[in-house]
Amino acid sequence: MSISNAPAARSALMTLFSRWRAACSVVWSRKLLWLILTIALPVWLFLDYQWAGIPLAKAWQVAAVAVSGCVLLGVAGYALRVVFRSVDWAAAVRSVGGWTTLVLWALAGVWLPWRLLWLVRPLASIAAEATLAAIRFALADALATGALLWLAAVLTPAPVDGRGPDGNSA
Repeated sequence: MSISNAPAARSALMTLFSRWRAACSVVWSRKLLWLILTIALPVWLFLDYQWAGIPLAKAWQVAAVAVSGCVLLGVAGYALRVVFRSVDWAAAVRSVGGWTTLVLWALAGVWLPWRLLWLVRPLASIAAEATLAAIRFALADALATGALLWLAAVLTPAPVDGRGPDGNSA
């Protein structure tokens, strides 16, 4: 996931904005990552449901939830390693644009999803509250994942030979 560098004749702010816009289009074009997000969310919700039933569960059910959780954590760690492997963090934190990008990511990918998760409104029925919670959790998950992918797209250096870090043409 990489985007091309903007021409140097533009102001630093306009260059940063153009990189952000290009990163958004790169992230949006990666439909497979969004498909994985769509599939991973129900799996996480199913594991949460199973986790809630652990006090009443049998030993094999507890083991299945633990193994599934470890597999999902391992897959998530591997995905982050793949997405961020070509990011030059030293170069990213040496520039004002890099720090601005990190702050924007922290707001859109950490703070806003956190606020969405804890935005609880009392409603007339438990079914309405559960529906609102599912919508909030799905939106928070999509924001956090999209922000991580956007951060990787912004911080990944531009390809030299026209090919991205994954070997595909940029």
